[in-house]
Amino acid sequence: MSSTPELRLRQVCDALVALGFVACVLLVPYQTFFGRATSSSVPREFRAPAPQPQVPRSMAQALAWPAGFDAWYRDHFGLRSSLIRWHNLVKMELFGVSPTSEIVLGPEHWMYTTRDRAVDVYRGADPFTLEELELWVRVLEDRRTWCEQRGIRYLFAIAPNKETIYPEYFPARFDKLGPTRREQLREFVARRSDFPLLDLSDALLAEKAALAPGKQLYFPLGTHWNDRGALPAYRALIGRLAELDARIVQRPASDFVLNYSAFQDDSWAGRLYVEDLLIQDNDELEYSRAVPKEFWAEAALKRQLDVTTPDRPDSNLPRAVVFHDSMGEKLRPLLAEHFRSVTFKWVASDFDTALIEAQRPDVVLQVFVERALAATSLSSSPLDTQERLAREFADSHEVLLDSIAGIEPHTGDERRKISLEQRADGALEVEYGLGPLYLPQLEVPAGSWAVLRFDLEAPAATVLGVEFLTARFKDYSTLARGFVRPLGAGRGELYVKLRVPGLAGRVRVHFGGVQGKYVLHALEVRAVPQ
Repeated sequence: MSSTPELRLRQVCDALVALGFVACVLLVPYQTFFGRATSSSVPREFRAPAPQPQVPRSMAQALAWPAGFDAWYRDHFGLRSSLIRWHNLVKMELFGVSPTSEIVLGPEHWMYTTRDRAVDVYRGADPFTLEELELWVRVLEDRRTWCEQRGIRYLFAIAPNKETIYPEYFPARFDKLGPTRREQLREFVARRSDFPLLDLSDALLAEKAALAPGKQLYFPLGTHWNDRGALPAYRALIGRLAELDARIVQRPASDFVLNYSAFQDDSWAGRLYVEDLLIQDNDELEYSRAVPKEFWAEAALKRQLDVTTPDRPDSNLPRAVVFHDSMGEKLRPLLAEHFRSVTFKWVASDFDTALIEAQRPDVVLQVFVERALAATSLSSSPLDTQERLAREFADSHEVLLDSIAGIEPHTGDERRKISLEQRADGALEVEYGLGPLYLPQLEVPAGSWAVLRFDLEAPAATVLGVEFLTARFKDYSTLARGFVRPLGAGRGELYVKLRVPGLAGRVRVHFGGVQGKYVLHALEVRAVPQ
């Protein structure tokens, strides 16, 4: 039996352990409600912190209060930044895995995005079907034809994913199963069409082979190419554009200088709260400019996704419209030097004919990141004018839907609900609130596309968005595919063709950003031959 001094010592130790445990448990709520606020760290996660819920004044607010408090507490609890940092470090350094599902972690802390099913794209686990390849080529050719009818040159280019250029840093557990969608499309176009598809991976791989040791073309801690990587991509684009328009001239390599920069730019380190430990090499591109750096700095400060450069009336250079996604951001200042004026539109895959006709460019360029080949669908052609669709619709006698019965509103988030009211004349009155309408299930016969005819009344000029699912993409919560069409004020007809292989599930429709009452007088869907 223990002696009295030993028993007392054990009791003291037990008491200290218990007090320490209670102190640790109370430290987080104490820091939350009485310590320094921690919400200032949330913006590094590219979002705003959840607001503190107010005292409820109704039963509905009382029922919603627990969820609001939970969201607020998750963003404001004491030691939040420190605990997240420790969690991330333990996962990365001790277990060698990514602390978030949005990236995968490779050797030497190289990070790769998982967005748009990028891992499946790299592995070749989600290939194009033959029907999808044929549709892509057909729509690309239609875009070229539409541009040529207006005296415009069109170029479509694919920017490679980081793992395409740096597979050696991609996690080895993701084995290759087959060709990527980029490789499939490139081979199919070369074999079946004369469309001048430009795959920028050739230029990037050639530049990589010539690089000095330790220099990279992509940010190891980010997703995109850096200035050093954007340069060969830009030169490849200008080289191809120069073949389309003799006024576009390649600048000599000596015009460009890369200088060291401490700016981390595209990096996940800050979002993971380890920016003091993970630091990547970076260079800034310097060159003489007709469009000053201040112009681009102001556009970035204002977060302008769409930018038109100042017109240079004394220039004999062509005009351009450039559609691009995030890979085009670093190309903007470089490309702008070769045009009298250029409009940059940040868009995934849509081909904005209204913008092109308004700007009247000589060149239309589209730069499309590789992983987007799996995230989007070229589901509409610019040759599908309203007049053409009206004729095809009138010529078809295969009716898939001839009633507005069965249309249902979105019933999820309360903030996104819309109300429907059936009028005495049979029309459907929609009180817009941000949510979509779900159309009845469509069964489209093989070898056909569905053409929708809306007889719709809008309170003002806006747009109509159409989203769809396929046999492989069955959930709107994980991936939405679709496009938008301009919608005029007042009552009118709008035709929409769904060039969608394997259309499945319920199509949903969004009204544009103009709030008010919309009246759907009629909706009819017919099948037309592909």
